Amino acid sequence: MTYGLERQKGEKGETALHLAAANIYGSELTKWLVEEKGMDPMDKTLQEGKTALHLAAENGKLKVTQWLIEKKGMDPMVKTSQGETPYHLAAKDRGDDDDFEKFMKKQVMDYLKTFMSKEDQEVTTRVLKDKGTTPVVEDFIKKKEQSVMLNRLLGQGTYDSFDMRCMVTGQFGVGKSTLVKLLIGDAIPDERLATDGISLLEGRCGLDIDTREWVLIDPETYNALDVVYNKVLMTSVAEDESKQDEIQEACRTSGKHAGDVSQQSKASKSKTSPGHITGDLSQQSQYVLPQSSSSVHPTKEQSKKKMKTKMTKDEIRKKMEEILRSGNYKIKVGRLIFWDFGGQYVYYTTHQTFMTFRALFLLVFDGSKGLHDQVLDVLCFPGQHMIPTPAVFLQHWVNSILTYCKPVYKNIPKILLVATHKDLITQENVETRRKELYHEVEELFKDHEGKQHLVLSPMIFVNAKDKADPDIQTLKNVITDLTFEHPCWGEKMPNACVPLELEIAELVAEGQQILSLKEVVELNVISQLSVLSSEQLTDFLIFQHSLGKFIYFNTPQLKDFVIISPLLLVEVMRSFVTDKQFWPSNVTVQAIFKKMSESGSIQRGELYQIWEQEAFSKVLPYKKYIFDMLIHLDIVSEQRRYNTKTGRRQSGINFFVPCMVTARNTTKFMTEECTPKRSIGLAFTFKGAIIPPALPNRLFSACLNMWNVKTYKEQKGKGTTGEKKEIKLLFSGFLGLSYDKVHDVVVCVQANRIHLYIVHKTSNDLIVSDIATSIKESFYITLERIIEFYQSTVHARASSLNKPFQIEYSCSELECFITEEEALQRDEWVCEKHKLVHKRHHWNVWNQDQTKEECEDNCQGLSVDALNQIPSDTELLRFSSKCEPEKMHELATHLRMLPKWKKIMYNHHQDIEISTFLFLIEWKRKNAKGKFKVLADVLGKINLTVHTLCYVRRVTKAETDIPDEILDCIPTDEVIDSLAPQIGQKFFQLGTELGLSVAELENIKNNHCNDLAAQNKRVLLGWREDKRLKPSIEVLAQALVNIDRGADCLEDIIEDIDINTFRATEDIRDRISDHRDEIVQNIVISDILDDMMTHLVISADDRRHIEHYPRQDDQNKALLEIVITRKEQAYSLFVDALQNSGYTDLANKLSYDSHDVSSGSSEWIIPLYRVRLQKNYRKIIRDIHHQTIVDYLISKSVFSTDDSQQIESGKTQMEKNRSLMDILLHGREEIGYTEFLKALRKEPVYKDLADQIEKTEVTDRDRSTLESCQKLKGKD
Repeated sequence: MTYGLERQKGEKGETALHLAAANIYGSELTKWLVEEKGMDPMDKTLQEGKTALHLAAENGKLKVTQWLIEKKGMDPMVKTSQGETPYHLAAKDRGDDDDFEKFMKKQVMDYLKTFMSKEDQEVTTRVLKDKGTTPVVEDFIKKKEQSVMLNRLLGQGTYDSFDMRCMVTGQFGVGKSTLVKLLIGDAIPDERLATDGISLLEGRCGLDIDTREWVLIDPETYNALDVVYNKVLMTSVAEDESKQDEIQEACRTSGKHAGDVSQQSKASKSKTSPGHITGDLSQQSQYVLPQSSSSVHPTKEQSKKKMKTKMTKDEIRKKMEEILRSGNYKIKVGRLIFWDFGGQYVYYTTHQTFMTFRALFLLVFDGSKGLHDQVLDVLCFPGQHMIPTPAVFLQHWVNSILTYCKPVYKNIPKILLVATHKDLITQENVETRRKELYHEVEELFKDHEGKQHLVLSPMIFVNAKDKADPDIQTLKNVITDLTFEHPCWGEKMPNACVPLELEIAELVAEGQQILSLKEVVELNVISQLSVLSSEQLTDFLIFQHSLGKFIYFNTPQLKDFVIISPLLLVEVMRSFVTDKQFWPSNVTVQAIFKKMSESGSIQRGELYQIWEQEAFSKVLPYKKYIFDMLIHLDIVSEQRRYNTKTGRRQSGINFFVPCMVTARNTTKFMTEECTPKRSIGLAFTFKGAIIPPALPNRLFSACLNMWNVKTYKEQKGKGTTGEKKEIKLLFSGFLGLSYDKVHDVVVCVQANRIHLYIVHKTSNDLIVSDIATSIKESFYITLERIIEFYQSTVHARASSLNKPFQIEYSCSELECFITEEEALQRDEWVCEKHKLVHKRHHWNVWNQDQTKEECEDNCQGLSVDALNQIPSDTELLRFSSKCEPEKMHELATHLRMLPKWKKIMYNHHQDIEISTFLFLIEWKRKNAKGKFKVLADVLGKINLTVHTLCYVRRVTKAETDIPDEILDCIPTDEVIDSLAPQIGQKFFQLGTELGLSVAELENIKNNHCNDLAAQNKRVLLGWREDKRLKPSIEVLAQALVNIDRGADCLEDIIEDIDINTFRATEDIRDRISDHRDEIVQNIVISDILDDMMTHLVISADDRRHIEHYPRQDDQNKALLEIVITRKEQAYSLFVDALQNSGYTDLANKLSYDSHDVSSGSSEWIIPLYRVRLQKNYRKIIRDIHHQTIVDYLISKSVFSTDDSQQIESGKTQMEKNRSLMDILLHGREEIGYTEFLKALRKEPVYKDLADQIEKTEVTDRDRSTLESCQKLKGKD
C-alpha cells in the first residue's frame, strides 16, 4: 500500500477503510487498516455519513459486521446522516441485487436483529415501505425455496448423495451381460456377446428414494449435469430450515451469536465431511483465496485462464429454474451404476483396480450346471492344479472381492449370489434344482471366514432372457433392499464442491476424459461461485477417486493429471489386456499381442503402437502419464535391468504384463535344483481356498523390480551329455529369480499358499541368514503393501488390522508346514509326513536380528559346508577389521607366514587394517586350501572366538532414509563428485566392498598417491563401470555402512535430487551402452555437432575438445561422454541429429520418452550474442562463403592473419566456416559479433541472415542450456 493512503479520501469522503469494509475480499484488509494503520472505524463519509459498519452491512459482509461490533465495540444502531441504521441498509433492495447478494444481506440482517427490539424491526419495515423501497427480507421470503436451493448449488451446506455401484462379477459365459441389460431395460441380445474387459453403464436406472421403486431412465435424456443438480436439490427445503432453526435455538439458549454457532456447526460437520472440505464455503471463500494463492494455486489474476468457467450464478440459476419448473427434483431418484466385469482369466489382474467397499456385488453363476462340473477349455488360476469348476470361480470371486475391498463397515461389501440359465431346467425341476444349488453353495462356504458377506437368501435363480420371470423382480427387490441398507447410500456430501463438480460434469458431457491438474486448479481459481483451498481441492480429488467418479493418484509421478471419466481407464485396460477373441485385425498389432501372450513382455513403444489405433485415440495424447499409471498399478511392471552374468544394468525397454502369461512351469527346476539339500522354504498362507490372481501377479511384478528372472539350463532330451536349452523361469503362478551368484529365489502359488524358496548353489547350510531374513521381510512388506494398496480408499479406516495371510515354515523336506507363531514358541516340532524332528533354531535362518553383531546364544558357529568355503576378498576385509594388531603376529606365525606379515607391515605401517587385509589376501593367493576351516583352527590356537567368522559371513543391512525408488538408481556424476571428498581414508576398504580387485586398488593408489578425493572418485567410477556388481545407490549405501563410514553423507547428497534426474541418467547411459560399439565405429559426427551446437546443447569449447582427437572413433567416444553428462536434453537432440544426418535406424534404437529435468536461472554468464550465433550455427556454416567476411574482420582487428590461415586449412567450405565460427564464439568481446553482422550486411545476399541472427529470440531456457555446458565443462 502506498505510504499515507490511509489519510486519503475520495470525492464522497470515503476512505480506504470504507472501501475495504464494502469489498468481498476486504475482511483482512479492514482489520489491518484499523489495527496496524490506526484508522478509526467511526469515521463517516462526507455526503451520507456512513461508517465502515454501515457499508459492511449494506454489502452483506457478515464477518466484517461481526468484527466491528464484537471486537471494536461499534454501536449496531449507529445512524447515517439520513438516520439509517446498518439494519436499514442491509434490508434495502438496491435494484440490482441478485439472489446470492440478497441471501448475504439476509444473514447480516439476522445477525443485527439480535441487537434490536421487535419495535425497531417493525419501524424499519414501515420506513422502507413509506419510501417506496421493497424490503429485501420480503422479497427473499417470496423466493425462499429457490434461494435456498440456489445457495446449495453455490456451495452452502450438505446434500444427501444417493449413488450405488452394482458390480456384476462371475465366471465367463454365465449371462452377466444379458442380466445387466435386462435390469437397465435394454433389448436382450439373441446371441451371447462376450464382455471385453469392463462394460460401464451409467445413468440407465435408479431407485425412487421415497417409494423404493425401480426407475428406468431413457439414455437419450440422460445428462450428467442434471444428475448433479438433482442430487443437490433433492434435499428438502424443510430440512435446511430445520438446520437453521437448530442454529437459532442454539443462539437463544447459549447466548451466542448466530455466526458463532454456525461456525461451531461447520466445525463439527467437518468431522464427518470428506477431508477438510466443510459444508459451507459462503463465508470461507473470501478468506481461503489469498491463502491458497500463496501456496500452490494461482489467483484469478495470476491464472492464464486457459480454462473458461461455465458455471456462473446466472447459468446455475437458469438451469435450476428449469429443473424446478419441471418438478423432476421432487422425484428423488438415486442412481444405480452397473459395472459388468468380463469373466475371462486375462482380466483378473485389472478388475481389482475398480473394486471398492462402496459397492454392491452381484456374483453370477450358471445354475444349470453342478458346482463341481468341469469347465472346459479354460485355464485354472495360477498355482491351481485342480480341475476348474464353477465352485473354483465362486471361491475366486468371493476371495478377490473381500481381499480388494477395505473392511470399513461390518459385513460390507455384500455379495449377492445370482444363479442364471433357469430356462435350461425343466419347469417341474426348477424348485428342486434351486434348493440343490444353494445347498451346494452353503456347503462350499460354510467354513469361509467371509460368509457373513454373502447373501444367499432369497435363493435367486433367473432366466435372464425373460423380463416376466418372477425371479427378476425378486432380484430387483433384493438389490433395492441391500442398496438402502448400505451405509454409503445417502451419505452427506459437502455442497462446497458442487460448482467445481458441475464444471467438470460439463466437460465430461462434452467428451473430455482427462484434465491436467493445472487445468483443474484453473477451473477452481476462476470460479465465480466458490474457490476451494489447495488442501480442499486435493481432498476433493481424492474423495471423488474413492467414489469412482475420478481416477486420481496423489503420487509424485501421477498427480499432474486427473481422469475425469473412468471409462478412459477401462479403455486403457481393454486396449492391451484382452482375450484373444478381441485381438485387433492389424497384423503388426496382432504380432505384439502374440509375443505378449507367450512371454508376458511388451515394450513401451509397442504399447504406444497399440494406442495409435483409432479406437484408442483419446489415450495417445497422454501416453506417458497413462503408462506411468499402469506401472503404479502393476498392470505392467518394469523388468529388472541387470545382466544375469555380469550384473551390469541393461536398458529398461521391456515391461512385464503378468496377467497375459498363461504358460505353466513344465521344467525340471523344482526337482533338480530346488531340492531339500540345497533349499529352505516358507509359505504365505491365505485364509481363502484360492488366492486372487491379481495378488501374486502384483507380487511377481514387485519381484521383477528387485531381481532378475533366472535363466535355467535344461537338458534337451534324455541323457546328460546332450545340448542344453535356456529357459526363463517366468510362468503363470511360478517365478524363479537370481538373487546373487550363489542364491536363487523361487516364488510359486499352490492352492492358498504363496511359497517362497531360497536355493543355494551348493548347500542350504551355506544360505546366509541375513539374506534369508532380508528376503522374507521384503516379501512380507510387499504383500502387506499390495493388500493395503488394493484396499485403500479415502477418509476411511480399516476396522481390523488382521492380515489375510500368515507365515508358515516348511520342514526340511519342504513339504510339511507349521505356523510361524507356533514354531517360535515350541522347542521342537515333528513334521507329520516325514516324522523329522526340527529344533527351534531350525527357523533362525529366517529370523536373524540384523541390528546385532553378536551371534545368538545357541549359535554353533559356521556349518561344515561353510567352513569348507574359500573366503572372498570382502569377507577377508571384514575379518581384518576384527583382528587386533597384537593378535596378527600370532596369526601369521600359525599360518607360517611371519616374514610376509613383517614385510607388509613395513610397507603399510600407517594403516594396520589395510596391512592385515593385504596379508590375508596374500595368504589366500598362496594357499589353494585357504578355507574358513584353516582360519577357524588358528583362531582357537590364539584364543579368539570362532564366532568372529560368523560376523565375517554376516551382512549388516544398511538402514537409510533414502526412498526405495532412489535406492535402485545408479549414482550420477554429480553424486560421485560430491561423495568422493567425504569418504576420507577408506578408499581401499570401499573398493573391496564394491568388488574392485587389490591390483586395481593398488593402481589407483599409485596414480593418485596424494589425493584422497581422487582415489575415492576413481574407485566409485570404476565400480560404476564394472561388469561384476550392480552399480545402484543401495549397493553403495551398504558398502559405506560396511566400512563404518555410514550412509549419512550419501543421504545428505541425494536429499534434494529429483528421481527423474537419476532415471534420466540411467536411461541415457543404458541406451548408449547397448549401442556404444555401433555409434563409435559407424558414425561421422561433423554434421551431428553442427545440429547440437545450433540447439545449444554443446558449446564451442565442447567442439574443440571433441575434435582435438585425431581419430573418428575417439571423437565419437568424447561426444558420448558429453551426452551422458548433459543428460536428457543433450541426449534427445543427439538422437534428433542422428536422424537428420541419415542414421535413422540407430536413432530409432536410441529414441525414448524423456523426463523434463531442466532448470532455469536468473543470473546469466553467457552473453546474448553467443546464444544468437549458436542458434543460427547450422545455417551460417551452410550458407556463407567465408573469404570476404574474414577479410573484413581482419581489417577491423577482430581476426588475425593466423586466424585466417587456420580457417583456410579446412578442406571444404563447411570446414572453413566451422573454423570461422569457432574463433568467433571464443572471442571475449561482443565487438566481434557486431562486426560479423556488419560484414554480412555488406553482402546483399547475407543481409537477411544478419537480420535473422540479430532478431533471434533468446529464452531463459536457451541461456540455461548453454550455461550448463560451461559448468559441466568446468567440472571436466
